[in-house]
Amino acid sequence: MENMLQKMMKRFPLFIAMGLMIVVVAVIIGAVTTANAADYYAIDKVTRETAQEWVNLRASVESTVIWLPYFKFLGVAMILAGITMALGVIAGKLELLGKQVMSSVPERARVAVPERPRSVMWMRMFLMLGMLVILVGFIVSLVTAGTAADLFSNPIPVIDSAPTGSALLNDLASVQSTETWLEAFKFVGVAFFFISIVNGLSTIIFALQYQKKAIPEVVQKLPAQPSLVPSPGD
Repeated sequence: MENMLQKMMKRFPLFIAMGLMIVVVAVIIGAVTTANAADYYAIDKVTRETAQEWVNLRASVESTVIWLPYFKFLGVAMILAGITMALGVIAGKLELLGKQVMSSVPERARVAVPERPRSVMWMRMFLMLGMLVILVGFIVSLVTAGTAADLFSNPIPVIDSAPTGSALLNDLASVQSTETWLEAFKFVGVAFFFISIVNGLSTIIFALQYQKKAIPEVVQKLPAQPSLVPSPGD
């Protein structure tokens, strides 16, 4: 399990590259959606709300603005995951280096290597939680976007005249309520990533502090070496 985690951590450049690609694609989609929205609102109100061509365009815009922000956050999440994994790789290298140094000195000069700090576990746990939250939110946003596309494919007068309890109004209520909690939900995922990064940095600081303390102790315990510089009388 540990070896599998370490191998996954070493793939942090792939996560960062994928995150950047997602962000770029999201920017392009956002630009296209902006142009579509501009075309839609440039038409007179009666035409855009009744002509099926413009109704379909609005449905596309309304659905895209629901899933696109989560798609962007998915890209950001991949980048943050890559940064966290890079910190994990650095912490692992420092741990391995410390063990190698201790194993290379005489036994009487060795200093006990401390157990892994709990921050390693917290780093991994919050990394997985953050990715899970973002992925769940993205899936929910896609489902909600599909509902919005079906809803807004109807002309506005039809939606406005729908009776209480109708499927159209139920869909409208579902879309509006889901958008509200999704807006906060994605920031929870990002917060988990930042907590994971903080724990990764804490792990690195822990390793550096151990080395700072252990190296002078090892030097003091090492047996004295005979001087290679000849004395003045030789």
